Amino acid sequence: MIIEYVGLAEKVEDGYTVFFPDFPGLGSAGDTLEEARKHAKEGLIGHIELMIEDGGLLPKPQVLDKVIQLPEAKGCIPLITSIIAPSGKAQRINITIDSALLNAIDTAANNQHKTRSALLAEAAQRLLNEL
Repeated sequence: MIIEYVGLAEKVEDGYTVFFPDFPGLGSAGDTLEEARKHAKEGLIGHIELMIEDGGLLPKPQVLDKVIQLPEAKGCIPLITSIIAPSGKAQRINITIDSALLNAIDTAANNQHKTRSALLAEAAQRLLNEL
């Protein structure tokens, strides 16, 4: 399921900062608006993953009309950030992959102290974020 959260980008002296009213305390920054948007999405995904690991529930996203009326939204650029909501449930699958590529994946996973599944899921999430 895709969920959309509204981030608010604010121009600062050396770039932009982004915060999410639905996630107090979560913020990011970037030299350009596009960089700030990308960092905000990465931060949001990481924050949500940690919330789920800790057994937390995701807040219901506020609608854009409500967010832009917040006092802290004055002078900010709204950024709609779409994420794939993690279900918290793993599903076993069967895939076919080139053996040399699989060996490279296993080596990379081992070097990062991750499982093959975790590395593949992270890579897929990054790819989907870029689409």
